[in-house]
Amino acid sequence: MAEKKKDLGDMAGKVKEEANEVAGKLKGKASEVATKAKEVATDIAGEASEAATKAKDLAADLADEASDKFADIKEDAAEAASKAQELAGEATEAVDKAKAKVQELMNDEKVQAFKEDAAEKLEDMKEDVEEAAAKAKAKATELAGEAEEAVEEITKKAKGFFSRLFGK
Repeated sequence: MAEKKKDLGDMAGKVKEEANEVAGKLKGKASEVATKAKEVATDIAGEASEAATKAKDLAADLADEASDKFADIKEDAAEAASKAQELAGEATEAVDKAKAKVQELMNDEKVQAFKEDAAEKLEDMKEDVEEAAAKAKAKATELAGEAEEAVEEITKKAKGFFSRLFGK
């Protein structure tokens, strides 16, 4: 029986020795794996930093482009409004000239017979001028509305892009 205890003690010693050896190997492997994981994490962090820098640069480029387009749209709207004012001024000038000419003709004795005809033509011209002015104003309003819609759309897209890009 003493011999069995000795054999069991020897076996237990061998098992303990093998367990220590296996534990040492496992610790070595774990250390290697941890080192490799740190290297991979460092690489990934570098790549993520580079991707973030590229994304920021792209976002800045897109913001600049949107700003330029907004300025162009604003300029186009200003041109349209200026053109509408110019057309309205020309229409007013034409009406004033027509009124002066009619007054001149009304004072002339030879033209008294054509007075009714001239008044009728003046009324037609007035309607045409008013219609042209109304069309010009409507076009200017339409262009301004389109410009405003384009600006809103660009703003929404830029906000959506930045919110997706930065998660805000």
